[in-house]
Amino acid sequence: MFSLRSAFSRLLVVGALALPAAAVLVPSDAAASVSIAVGFDMLVKDSDVVAVVTPGEQTSVWEDGRIYTYTKVRVERGVAGEIGAGADGWVRTMGGVVGKIGQLVDGEPVFVKDKASLLFMRKFKAGGVFEVSARAQGQYPITIDETTKRQKLLRSSAVGMLVPPKYTQTVTAGPPASGSVQTQSSALSDAVKVRLAQEVMHEKPLDDVAREIATAWKRLHPVEVKAK
Repeated sequence: MFSLRSAFSRLLVVGALALPAAAVLVPSDAAASVSIAVGFDMLVKDSDVVAVVTPGEQTSVWEDGRIYTYTKVRVERGVAGEIGAGADGWVRTMGGVVGKIGQLVDGEPVFVKDKASLLFMRKFKAGGVFEVSARAQGQYPITIDETTKRQKLLRSSAVGMLVPPKYTQTVTAGPPASGSVQTQSSALSDAVKVRLAQEVMHEKPLDDVAREIATAWKRLHPVEVKAK
């Protein structure tokens, strides 16, 4: 599966810092992270499951010379993929504190105990261990809209600065008619604007976004029909 992780422009790791445990996943300056804004379709396609989860206990360990934190999550609502309410698993993120050594990684998801988020996840290894697709761009904390009293989504505060992607898709409506002149401006108007994930989900009702995801999932994750 194509990984969005390779599409992001910069990853800042601050190592060998003595940090209190409470600071384990709180970025010192989220704005220092610069990433390419992920498209909604690409985020859905890159994920194995999408769910509303509530984080609980955390544990940090050394792996391959870096600190990673594993957060146990409980699924409150399955949105897409083979996952349902009541399931649980672990989400692996970069950074954390082991002993007196801590590492902060800008642009990583931030989990607060008992605070629910909509997560786009891809399988990391067997046993119910996941990573968040597109790092913090794959996490949308849930809050209550004061006006409607409905659950709505917010862009993660850990995302940092986003730069727009290049538009690479074009409308295939056929070549220009014979004798016509296609100007540069008309060619540009044929470009298909990529719907960014944050445009689809930030400050939008959870139920509305869940329907958007379910619709996109059927299109981007077609079910293979086995031959009899």
